Amino acid sequence: RVLTLEPDCDPAHAIPRALHVQYAGQEHYFSLAPARPMLVNLCALLDDYDPDLLLTSWGDTWLLPRLLDLAEKHGLPLPINRDPDAVITQRKERWYFSYGQIVYRGEQIHLFGRWHVDRHNAMLWSDYELDGLLEMTRVTGLPLQTAARVSPGTGISSIQMQTALRLHILVPWQKQQVEEIKSSFDLFTADQGGLVYQPVLGVHRNVAEIDFISMYPAIMVYCNISPETLDGAWAGGEPVPELNLSIDNSREGLVPQALGPLLKKRVALKQRFADMPAWDARRRRDKRRASALKWLLVTCFGYLGYKNARFGRIEAHQAVTAYGRETLLRAKETAEDLGFDVLQMYVDGLWVQQAGKDRPEDFKPLLDEIGVRARLPIALDGIYRWVVFLASRQNPTRPVANRYFGLFQDGEIKMRGIAARRKDTPAWIARVQMELLECLARAPEPEDALPQANICLSRRLAELRGGRVPPKELLLAQRISREVEDYRSPSPAARAAQQLKNAGKLVKPGQRVRFVFTRGATGVYAWDLPLPPDPATLDLARYQELLLRAAAEVLEPFGVTEKRLC
Repeated sequence: RVLTLEPDCDPAHAIPRALHVQYAGQEHYFSLAPARPMLVNLCALLDDYDPDLLLTSWGDTWLLPRLLDLAEKHGLPLPINRDPDAVITQRKERWYFSYGQIVYRGEQIHLFGRWHVDRHNAMLWSDYELDGLLEMTRVTGLPLQTAARVSPGTGISSIQMQTALRLHILVPWQKQQVEEIKSSFDLFTADQGGLVYQPVLGVHRNVAEIDFISMYPAIMVYCNISPETLDGAWAGGEPVPELNLSIDNSREGLVPQALGPLLKKRVALKQRFADMPAWDARRRRDKRRASALKWLLVTCFGYLGYKNARFGRIEAHQAVTAYGRETLLRAKETAEDLGFDVLQMYVDGLWVQQAGKDRPEDFKPLLDEIGVRARLPIALDGIYRWVVFLASRQNPTRPVANRYFGLFQDGEIKMRGIAARRKDTPAWIARVQMELLECLARAPEPEDALPQANICLSRRLAELRGGRVPPKELLLAQRISREVEDYRSPSPAARAAQQLKNAGKLVKPGQRVRFVFTRGATGVYAWDLPLPPDPATLDLARYQELLLRAAAEVLEPFGVTEKRLC
């Protein structure tokens, strides 16, 4: 039984006035003032419905602390715990440095006897929701309320420790191994990462995208890569490509044993929902479960090289990437041997093309041969009717590895590295770029849709210039990486954070700040200030520049330059 609690607005932006409650197909709105009637109704609902899960919005950081304070003030016991004698666990907010960026984690409230999940404080809720969270809890052994709020790395650490204990291996309290001493040449050879091939710029037709299924986790499992199975080349084990290392295959490593069931389960789930019709409700559930497993598998590779991972070792991490480079090169050579042109390669996938081949069965011999030579599972991700590989904005002759968009034969649009995918793009501009892509997708040939795309863009420009776009649709959200006073040259987000600080609202490192561009000295206006921005002060010229840049991203490859769009 799930009970959903949600205030009527974001508490960081304005003071909520009502509580939206949903359960068992019913919904109610409780006014937050006066508080006593709302608390009496909520207490009765918790007693009568007795939910297993409280699903909230801003429950950790505002709603539950507020409700508990009100309950104490009015002398009403709020039964959000099933056991009234149990203590509610509260954990403080924190921020930490991880992989080059500051990560902020808000305050947490864990219940006893029932679960509490805050959708805005759960780590990957938007990606896999409750189905994926239950899968994450099932395979990691972590409590659900903990699994919702920690990174997949914590889940992988839990799986590895359980595997070690099952194998009667002692679990170190802290990592004690250090990186082996290497010459500069050995370090340069070992520390190259994944293989990236600069794409062939421009528009290409009938291109197949081929991906290895969970390549790095599969390498760890099938090649038996684990900290304790790696040794020097002198040990006589299976040599690692390019590196002065070998693998002892006389025993199965701890990491492959921990990952093997996850990999097998994810492949089985993907195969199952691929065979289901689009209307089957199980398809969506299985996709979410597979997504949760994907995050665990992807994270395991990074965790293998993480300095604090108990079962990590940088040489094992480097061995995985070495096998990955070798595998992708074998796939490329196989494709070329069979007469295909390789347009792009990126870490675990490649894009290939051959005249006259545009059906899935045309690529099956290639997939079979790559599977034989590479000895890893591979799949056809799809066939593009057309795909565009984009150049760098700074240098139009220089390709960028992961910046492209295209249309699959089933009508799905795939894009990477363009405005609509960026988290700091205003929602309205992202939506207009998607409208332009959909114009191109609807036509038999994308060039045929250019007149309609120009009409669409002109209409949206008129909306912007006429002030008919709501300021909320023009919001940008950017993360600040340090305390506001530590900025020497404040970015727009830092200037907005300073405005919030002046208004008594502190923004912590790692948090995102929402703002709009305005005319004037600061050039920005923080969205969460007490007063809304004056629409007359919006910097429409700046937004027009952003819109034209986003439009040019998808129209320039077909001959429409940004200057012509002006």
